[in-house]
Amino acid sequence: MKVTTVYTAIIALILLFISVVAWVFKFVDLALVTSDLATIMLLVVYLWDNRKGND
Repeated sequence: MKVTTVYTAIIALILLFISVVAWVFKFVDLALVTSDLATIMLLVVYLWDNRKGND
């Protein structure tokens, strides 16, 4: 795993935690935005690391 992948995963996990906290405090819009952003970040990192031809 590359260092940038680890950093991106950590940032995504922090965003997911912020999403849960925002949902608990009834900030639904913030919760949706942060959870969607974290999901997109994890998806892009996963696809980028597992693209065909990657050694």
